[in-house]
Amino acid sequence: MAEQETYVYSDVAVARQPIVDEHLAVMGYELLYRKSALAHHADVVDEVGATAQVISASLFELGMENLVGSNKAFVNFPRSYLLSANGIPTSRENLVVEVLETAGFDANLLAALRRWKSAGCLLALDDFVFETKLTPFVELVDYVKLDILSLGHDGFHQQVDALRGFDVKLIAEKVETWEDYQFCRLLGVEYFQGYFFEKPELMTTKSSRVNSMTLLRLMSSLLDTSNLNVDDIEQIVSQDAGLVHKLLRYLNSPMTGLMVSVDSVRLAVMLIGVEKLKALTNLLLMSEMVGEQHALLEQIIIRAKHAELMAIYRSYDNQDKYFLAGMLSMMDVCTGMPLEEVLGELPLPNEFINAIVHRAGRVGETLDLVDRYSNQRSIDSDQDLSDLKGTYLAALKWSDEFLTQI
Repeated sequence: MAEQETYVYSDVAVARQPIVDEHLAVMGYELLYRKSALAHHADVVDEVGATAQVISASLFELGMENLVGSNKAFVNFPRSYLLSANGIPTSRENLVVEVLETAGFDANLLAALRRWKSAGCLLALDDFVFETKLTPFVELVDYVKLDILSLGHDGFHQQVDALRGFDVKLIAEKVETWEDYQFCRLLGVEYFQGYFFEKPELMTTKSSRVNSMTLLRLMSSLLDTSNLNVDDIEQIVSQDAGLVHKLLRYLNSPMTGLMVSVDSVRLAVMLIGVEKLKALTNLLLMSEMVGEQHALLEQIIIRAKHAELMAIYRSYDNQDKYFLAGMLSMMDVCTGMPLEEVLGELPLPNEFINAIVHRAGRVGETLDLVDRYSNQRSIDSDQDLSDLKGTYLAALKWSDEFLTQI
């Protein structure tokens, strides 16, 4: 039983550090990534994945209402997340998007931030150092965070003076002594954050796991607007208990404002809606696919699309099966378990499993060709090689576009 629980659940950890006003009343918390319940520092390998995991844990596991209550939640967002077409979070009521100092302040970022702002997000510039060319960014945001430890008292004073003409609220961060606190107060700074008030507090819980393949299939279905079908979406979601649990947890949170009971996956899907479901799926994908996993994601979708395009090019029947077969053929890499064992746990027809594992039938033959081509193994037929080359390039193009959308 213990082994099963380890497989179904994983530990989730988020640290929070309060941001207080001049009367030391909490106005918000910065939510910080932690790799595990034993981690004392961020140890970030993938900035996008770290942000996604913080938001995912806040929405689906710990609950934003438990982390910050009615206060604001400040979360770091790296540049690539801000530029993502589906990156804007579904919950924006008390979220403050912190733009990192390494974000690269150019026209593309400014356009993206304007989109986030128009969507109702509050914005903050983190570890900011003002320059005249950055005026459009300051005019757009709600908060500016100044690092007194890094700037020193003189540099901090200069930054406060430079920002006095803007309609922004200043937050002094890395405040570690009473002297720092009093210095900032005398300059008229409104909010404060740092070890002088409180060190980051670790919040932990258990999280239901979601199969990455389910998320890929769901995102692919949601992005195909020409063939969008509630029945198909319901079927995909229903196959993963972890995903069902997360979506129901989201629907049950106070932020949705729903006062109805949900007794079916179909109703849950309809209540969430396509756009929010797309954003939530995107969030979970980014949370799951970090570091080496992101490279694996790319390999998976290229193989899946390559198999599907081969089936389309050759006018095979049941072309959608080829995409799924391509995805599932790499499940052993994702899970570290033998492929036959992994597929045996899924509600799949025996002939479909045989096609993937033993390369039986037309689906299996196509998978074998795609596998041989991607691994640069010999292919006997010149016609097969020609078909594989053309469809592979199309699969690469499609996967690039798919990845930019998520």
